[in-house]
Amino acid sequence: MDFHHMCLVVSDMDQALGLYRDILGFSPYIDTVIPDKDEALFSQDTLDDIFHVSGARSRMVMLASPTGAKLELQQPENPRVRQTPREYLGYDHTGIRELALRVSNIDEWFQTIRSAGYETQTGYVWAVGGGRLKSFLFHDHDGNLVQLVEEFTL
Repeated sequence: MDFHHMCLVVSDMDQALGLYRDILGFSPYIDTVIPDKDEALFSQDTLDDIFHVSGARSRMVMLASPTGAKLELQQPENPRVRQTPREYLGYDHTGIRELALRVSNIDEWFQTIRSAGYETQTGYVWAVGGGRLKSFLFHDHDGNLVQLVEEFTL
């Protein structure tokens, strides 16, 4: 088995693309509204079954990093998307808590993210495992927790 992609539900696609495309460097390779006219990606029936509503509709953008990591962004119109309250996004609730991305130059990334106006979980880059890994966490505009990680060989 191999990792394929992660999907993030977002409330504002343009704002999400401002982070994932413009800052983090993912490139869109699909940008469409589903179900699409020719139903090449999703039929209405399938999307209704997946979303558990009649008349499901969503803007879907598939992105890939330069190394091939894939990320799916969904901005549903039907059902109407609601932001998850911040108190449910912490480590005291079940669910996927982080989208962790491997980077180099972690200190530069920390400054880039903070300069772009994102609040980091800590005011510093932290080290784990005797310095084998450096990392920091921040929330995107919808509260999704993103971790940037740099690994070192000692």
